[in-house]
Amino acid sequence: MTIKRQLLNFGGRSVDFRVGAEALHDFSRVLRGTVGMPVRALVISGATVEDDVLERVRREVIDAGFDLTVWRAPASDEAMTPASLTAALAAIAQAGITADDVIVGLGDVAATSLTCYAARLWCGGTPAVLVPTCLEGMVTAATEALPLAVPGCDTRVGRQPEPAMVFCDLSLLDGPADPAGTVPMLGAALADSKRSWERLKAQAPRLGKGDPAAILDVLCIAQTARRAVVASANPSARHSLLYGVTTARALDAALRAQGREVPWWHLLAEGMRFEARLATEAGKLPVDEVFDQDDCLEDLGVAELAFTLDADSFIEAIERENARWANRLFFALPKAFGTIRLTKVDDEVLRRHAEAYLASRAELAG
Repeated sequence: MTIKRQLLNFGGRSVDFRVGAEALHDFSRVLRGTVGMPVRALVISGATVEDDVLERVRREVIDAGFDLTVWRAPASDEAMTPASLTAALAAIAQAGITADDVIVGLGDVAATSLTCYAARLWCGGTPAVLVPTCLEGMVTAATEALPLAVPGCDTRVGRQPEPAMVFCDLSLLDGPADPAGTVPMLGAALADSKRSWERLKAQAPRLGKGDPAAILDVLCIAQTARRAVVASANPSARHSLLYGVTTARALDAALRAQGREVPWWHLLAEGMRFEARLATEAGKLPVDEVFDQDDCLEDLGVAELAFTLDADSFIEAIERENARWANRLFFALPKAFGTIRLTKVDDEVLRRHAEAYLASRAELAG
């Protein structure tokens, strides 16, 4: 399979995004071109990266002419903390990395996010090259980093990542496509255009089965769409990737209070389902397109979530969680595919749709 390249421009900077099967075979040649002269490199490896994958990357970096140091990041649930960031910076210092060297982030979203934070801080900015090993990382690494969890603070802090390159080897993926990656893909296509949405919808059955050609095609759609959102001159349009997030945060808090932990991708899919229904009134989204979204999520293997929750608790959770991030309650709702904007929803409309949505989920719970 051919390696596809996209140059994602963000005004004063750009990200070289490359994706393909067995793309790592070309890694040493490409990595050599990220600096003026190869001297030193540090690989920040995720805790779950398999030894053979780390060895492949290690050899490629050495073949590119770098003096290499490897540092293993903490486990994913511990990686995104100030303590882990401090440890990463200490490892960079010990390796003698300068702004003319390169830091390679290898692993899941936590490992690549930690790499971006550390590289951005070191020497005022050191080139970061990311090699995500999961579909979620391949979708998001160029445009979004996980936030840092600050002790004693319920709201996390974060920033947009600024890698020099994202290198995606599809041979690192195995089996059906991970919903942690396909759900953000769906959100990106909806934010981009009707054409992008139609392409994703057509590829969804193959994408859900993990077909490499489908993954490659939709990954490229997602990068173009997410870049356009992040770089948009319209402040409201820059919030398009928040579609489903307001509801997902509320569901996460409410279900945790019941002792349930649900994966973020499943919460986000539920947020999209609920907010699409809000958009039929608040955003004038055609009902047929709501059903199209539901069908697409089913094709991707994302089933509806069963739970019981009353409307008062649900709306209270939405208001409480939103207040951690903003002073006003707005939902990022689609007016049409390709047009997602911040929208205020009337209290009566929110309650009516909340009651109907929660009733349907209670039926699933039996």
